[in-house]
Amino acid sequence: MEINPVDNIDINKLEIYLQKDSSDFERIIQQAIKDKDQQKLKEACQQLEATFIGIMLNEMRKTIPEDSLTGDSLANDVFTSMLYDKYAEMLAQNGSFGLAEQMYNQLSKKV
Repeated sequence: MEINPVDNIDINKLEIYLQKDSSDFERIIQQAIKDKDQQKLKEACQQLEATFIGIMLNEMRKTIPEDSLTGDSLANDVFTSMLYDKYAEMLAQNGSFGLAEQMYNQLSKKV
């Protein structure tokens, strides 16, 4: 099995994606702190954790060799991407990683 190194194109895509999402999350978190809304803050932290987990799972998926049974098709890619996004959402909601909880604990001091 050959593992391809991360190239600059993938890194640039990831940086652009994170910059876009981080500004959205930053805006949501700032608004939650301003409104003193702990529930909104907790949800934003969970969304950020889900995004992080989703990126991690999608990058891990790239290392898995192509399945000879299903092949490499757009439908398979879309389904797998949606499945991994749902996994990330579920992992963030049940607190498996604890990243959202740590962010919430740190940011809730400002609420």
